[in-house]
Amino acid sequence: MSRKAKRENSAHTKADILDAAEKLFAEKGFDGTGLMDIANEAGVPKSLIYYYFESKDEILKELINRLLQESLDLKKNNFEPIKAEELLTKEGITRFMEMSYPFFESHKRMYKIIHQEALKKEFIGDFLMQLQISQQASIDYFEKAGLKVDQTLLKFGHFFLILMPFLSFIVYKEKWCDHNNCDPELLREKFFDVLADVTTIVISKSITKE
Repeated sequence: MSRKAKRENSAHTKADILDAAEKLFAEKGFDGTGLMDIANEAGVPKSLIYYYFESKDEILKELINRLLQESLDLKKNNFEPIKAEELLTKEGITRFMEMSYPFFESHKRMYKIIHQEALKKEFIGDFLMQLQISQQASIDYFEKAGLKVDQTLLKFGHFFLILMPFLSFIVYKEKWCDHNNCDPELLREKFFDVLADVTTIVISKSITKE
């Protein structure tokens, strides 16, 4: 086997372990999942997990880092088709949320894990704080368009009034709809409408023309 093939095989094995851990952490909880459970789910020997990760905490940290990088890439890629001035309007904000929603929906298991473990694992709380890093891309984006940004207000509003409600919606919407006999798609439309209003207020207070 060539070195390239070995590297690719190693990368696939590590990804399989991470995917298995993500699935089990979301279904059984972090504390309820053992390394043998992960090995069985990934179809690898338990000893191979220790080749890539020192502990179960290290697996979770890697999952968090993977999500963070993908989140940063998402924001960068989704900003490009939208002009800065559009994001000062409810219509533009709604368009951005619609573009971003499939990503968050596809990573629902990770957001469930984050909700479950945030108060128990300091590094997950740090991850939520690190999502503020993504706001620097927003700040740069608006400033390049000649707009003045109140960075503290934008970061505060993004975290407490936009991001956290959005993540809660992703995690709990199905259970909420089951309990309240609601169509999830209809609920999504209503949620986006309200969240776009809130986001418009946050942006109008934190971003102005020079």
